[in-house]
Amino acid sequence: MSGTSRSPLDVARLVELTEAAAYADLLRAAPASWGCVADETAAGWCLFAPALDLLLFNRIVGAGVSSPVRRADLQPLVARFRSAGLRSFGVQLSPAAQPAALADWLLDEGLARRDRWTKVYRAAGLVSPAETDLRIETIGSDRAELFAVVMTTGFGMPAARRPWVASIVGRPNWRHYLAWSGTEPVASAAMFVHGDAGWLGIASTLPAARRRGAQSALMAKRLEDGQALGCRWFVTETGEDLPDRPNPSFHNMMRAGFTVAYHRANFMP
Repeated sequence: MSGTSRSPLDVARLVELTEAAAYADLLRAAPASWGCVADETAAGWCLFAPALDLLLFNRIVGAGVSSPVRRADLQPLVARFRSAGLRSFGVQLSPAAQPAALADWLLDEGLARRDRWTKVYRAAGLVSPAETDLRIETIGSDRAELFAVVMTTGFGMPAARRPWVASIVGRPNWRHYLAWSGTEPVASAAMFVHGDAGWLGIASTLPAARRRGAQSALMAKRLEDGQALGCRWFVTETGEDLPDRPNPSFHNMMRAGFTVAYHRANFMP
């Protein structure tokens, strides 16, 4: 089935629920002391990480794509974030979300429409080779600490998060990758397989190694591996590409054969 033959709601379910499943598993791997929770609710997936005050880990994903949301389902989830004292939380709303009044309800809850993330997807098929002078390697748990160092350094995350990141390497349904410059790892990426779909994420490159094709090559490798594992679809997301704020990750995705599903609004305090 080609991507164009899927209904907007089918596409929304594919891209939203695959992403939600990946992040839910990330939070399940976090230390118990962090108090992280990933719940599938009537208002969508609620990702809650009070120790990580970032939208990435504190949000509602997939609201109104599995079934229409009731206002009474939404209110306690928003209250949960507020009661934890979080400042960077939100509801990410697909254009396919139901009911149509959902955006107005979020405004009534004191949230405002902020920036947008771009959701992209593609079907399995031809993978264009990527040019790079780096060596791409699928890794196991013996390289977990190296993966964690590259990933956290590339994203500017605290070193205290490294044991959590390392614990995900070798976890069921995950595949992890490093790009090497000689004997030095310089870029990371991961894939989470959910049913017949693969979510691509955790893509980080050390500043000194940028513009060497690392992420394009890591993307191609994951697409090839995912198809070998039975994936029929691939999904990911990135910040919106804007004239005054160009996004190289978005252009890498387009070159890798992805199609824009939609731009997803972030409703935040």
